[in-house]
Amino acid sequence: MKQGNEAKKKWGSGGRIVFKTPACCLKAVFTAILCLCLCAGCTIEEGDRKKLSEPEYTLVAREDIPEELLEKIEAAKTEEMKLTYADDGVLYIVRGYGPQPSGSSIQLLDLYTTKDGILCDTQLVGGGKNAENDTTSAYPYIVVKLMCDEQNVVFE
Repeated sequence: MKQGNEAKKKWGSGGRIVFKTPACCLKAVFTAILCLCLCAGCTIEEGDRKKLSEPEYTLVAREDIPEELLEKIEAAKTEEMKLTYADDGVLYIVRGYGPQPSGSSIQLLDLYTTKDGILCDTQLVGGGKNAENDTTSAYPYIVVKLMCDEQNVVFE
């Protein structure tokens, strides 16, 4: 019985929290309002990923990549990269996965336009049976060329 009485004294009568000073009450109210504001501002926007059309595209060989874009690729290839580059009505989309075992490559799974822009879905394809034992690194990347004005690109 003694434990029950002590609990009542800590929480006050009826299980309510009792604040000793007005400052404690003000801090609690401010904290509650802050939490509500922060939670209200948090949203996850998926965007509209409905396929509108499939643009014509070309996979670009290294020798056909514009020099300025090639410099950007070389500078960024040691990390995962998602680049776009526009030049005279041509849009280049670049996707790389950083250092990978020799023989790795990147596959373009899907490319289509949505209300929000162009969706580019790629996948890293492994280096084969001996990839675990391979100590050499490659920096595979894929370059896709589209004949369109610069648009927002979403990488999957």
